[in-house]
Amino acid sequence: MDKYIVYGDLNCPYSYAVHQKLKLLSLLDQVEFRLVEHAPDLGLYGNRPEILTELASDVFAVRSLAEEIPLALPPERPDSRFAILCIIAAQDVNRQQAEVLRDLFYTALWVDGKDISCPSVIFNCIEKAGLPVELEVDEHCEEQLERWQSQWDKSKVGSRIPAIVAADDRKLLGLPSADDLAAFFAGEEHNIQNDSAKLQRSSSLHSIAILSTGDITSMWAPLDAIRGDYNLLLPASMEELKQLFNSDNFSPDLVLLHADENWHDLLRGYQSFIERMKISYTPIAIVGAEDDDSLELAAYAAGAADYIPAGRSAGILKARISMMLDLKKSRDFLERSARIDGLTGINNRREFEKLLEQEWRRSSRTNQSLALIMLDVDFFKPYNDSYGHLAGDSALRQISEVLQSSLSRPYDAVCRYGGEEFAILMPETNISGAQKVAELVREAVIKQAIPHDRSSVSDVVTVSQGVASFVPSDFNSPMQLIQAADKALYHSKETSRNAVTIDGQYRENKDNLQ
Repeated sequence: MDKYIVYGDLNCPYSYAVHQKLKLLSLLDQVEFRLVEHAPDLGLYGNRPEILTELASDVFAVRSLAEEIPLALPPERPDSRFAILCIIAAQDVNRQQAEVLRDLFYTALWVDGKDISCPSVIFNCIEKAGLPVELEVDEHCEEQLERWQSQWDKSKVGSRIPAIVAADDRKLLGLPSADDLAAFFAGEEHNIQNDSAKLQRSSSLHSIAILSTGDITSMWAPLDAIRGDYNLLLPASMEELKQLFNSDNFSPDLVLLHADENWHDLLRGYQSFIERMKISYTPIAIVGAEDDDSLELAAYAAGAADYIPAGRSAGILKARISMMLDLKKSRDFLERSARIDGLTGINNRREFEKLLEQEWRRSSRTNQSLALIMLDVDFFKPYNDSYGHLAGDSALRQISEVLQSSLSRPYDAVCRYGGEEFAILMPETNISGAQKVAELVREAVIKQAIPHDRSSVSDVVTVSQGVASFVPSDFNSPMQLIQAADKALYHSKETSRNAVTIDGQYRENKDNLQ
């Protein structure tokens, strides 16, 4: 019995790469290579767009992990079942020739790009291996494949990746390096798992999503040319593209829409969900299109950033992509400049007004409370007069950081309202919840211990706050929310400073304050 068992598929690029690494390290003679079907239902569904995009993702991932292994992008992912059965049948004839046949099948698919489910390709490989063309593929072969399949399923690998199992039950999953393979065969414990869904993208590279609902094979040559320069994302549908934009790690910087017959509808759908999701400018280009002026004009009219006809060289594609990414960088800078306060790095007054309108409409639809805290730094003019404007700027930056760190939800927003005044916008928050946040902010500012010898309430910088919360209706408005919070803030400043006042509270105590 062999000391190691490898479970892999013929139509899996990870399995092919593991096979080639074992071959390069002269370790194949130490393993029993049990071929299984990672995707037994592939033959039922054929090569649909999502299968082809998954294939391209896997090939690009394997190339990144094993650059020393020659690997082409085949035109389709064939059904491997009959080829596997032929290898099992060959083992009954001659084990060494069966190993040669397995190697020939891998080479035919992953180097030459041939369809190993095609009878002529299968017969050619059998002849090259020196085996009789009329191999007896019978029930015994089917039963052996089912046994191996069952054993692989019981291994609970949980992913369509190869697995190497040692006699002592150690497992090496995915595509290991040559050093990891050598260490595993020397008896060390390893648990590596690589597939395209789990690969870490390079944070230094731009991410490009390529969307196609048709035959993407015409795009493989240009994609191969740019794969080393960018993180390539291959969503199989518009829904998967939306998920990428919602992801913190995989949001694309550019979308390439492959020009099949549905590209007009896809382009309109893309523009629609980008607008609904309030995503910052992300260019989309039509690639592989027909060289037609009217179609190109229609694409620009629909919002496309570029229109790249089929047949353009890889160099042209790279140049056009670079131009679009430069455009995005410039747009992002301008957008950020328009919404971010230059001193503190938080949202400015203009962005506050925009966010307030958006959240007001959203809260109106959901019938949820929208809270606002208005905050003012106590005795800030005397602080500037005593410590200087540079110290004042530094104090405002520190307070901005405190405000941001005091909020735990991503949809809460901190804005500089003007001068030493700030605003905190909190959707789905009632008056009690907003008051708690305001108290946390007040205490956190005090803990900063910024010296202030011109304050009449403390020897450190403090803040006064006003809190209001409305459920939007026909009887109130965003401006009324601002006015309510601002009046509460005025009350804090006119009474004690270093305080939090709730909308309505000052009215209850109004007689006592006069």
